[in-house]
Amino acid sequence: MFRKLNIKTLGLVFIGLLSLTILIKVIDNTKGVNTLKAVLFDVDEQRITSVIVKPRMFQGQHIESKKQDDGWKILANGKSYNGDANFIEGLIAQVNGLKPLRLAAQGKDSWEKFELTDSLSTVVKLMGSTGELAQLYIGKFSYQQARQNPMMQQNPYMQQRGTMTTYVRSGDDEEVYAVEGFLASSANRDVNAFRDKTILTTSKTGIHKIAFAYPADSSFTMIKNEGVWMVDGMALDSAAVDAYLSDITTLSGSTFSEDAPTSHSHQVKIHLEHGASIEVKAKLEDEQTYISSSQNLGSVFMENLDENFEKLFISKNKLIK
Repeated sequence: MFRKLNIKTLGLVFIGLLSLTILIKVIDNTKGVNTLKAVLFDVDEQRITSVIVKPRMFQGQHIESKKQDDGWKILANGKSYNGDANFIEGLIAQVNGLKPLRLAAQGKDSWEKFELTDSLSTVVKLMGSTGELAQLYIGKFSYQQARQNPMMQQNPYMQQRGTMTTYVRSGDDEEVYAVEGFLASSANRDVNAFRDKTILTTSKTGIHKIAFAYPADSSFTMIKNEGVWMVDGMALDSAAVDAYLSDITTLSGSTFSEDAPTSHSHQVKIHLEHGASIEVKAKLEDEQTYISSSQNLGSVFMENLDENFEKLFISKNKLIK
């Protein structure tokens, strides 16, 4: 009789413990414990009309990238600039569809530790026509050096890379997630990182005429006639011309200047086969040059002579056989 009672009692205890375990599991799942999102958020990029970034390095300021029919426009500090489409769209791709590696912490009390409070984090907002689509707080970054096999240390090509981890939270969620990469390197930047740095971009095969306007009597014009580049009826060195055209088809500025010169000393006008043209102007001043381009109106670059000026504004003698 006692044996039957003990078996019955043990059975009831087992059922009770099983029920309690299931109940705790359900409660934990409801609270998000031991659960990991596949992605933090995944927004249809066609719905994104602007990106607002609040860099940690500039407390209280924000940089807005607004999508235009012909690219992106940057709004910051009460001014408007042409945007770098590759940089902005790269940032969107980096934060959208972000896959967490693990759940690092829960609750607001952990935000300061992971630098995810409003004042310690960099914030990226994806905006649509009706308002905010998603928001990501970017916090603490950590790097863990990979443990190297002694044999691998002798060969740099066999060395393992370390692990870069960034801690983030999404929208109003309190959970802190660890994700792969160094997100702040793209988002915690000044406005110039978002700006278009184009000076010149074209295909050398589409160029048929270049006019060089220089001080004094050093100006000249080179024209392609039946596949041969010429100046004043004289054929130029084809290898030298090809090297020059290859050098100038993609030129990017390095340092923006808020001071636009009122005049210029040098100008190159590139005529394309379909009738369009590109003008690049420069002014020399105290071993520096100020460069502006019709392909990036409103932007002025201040550079050393050996950055872009000496590539683009060459003398006729460099092209003669």
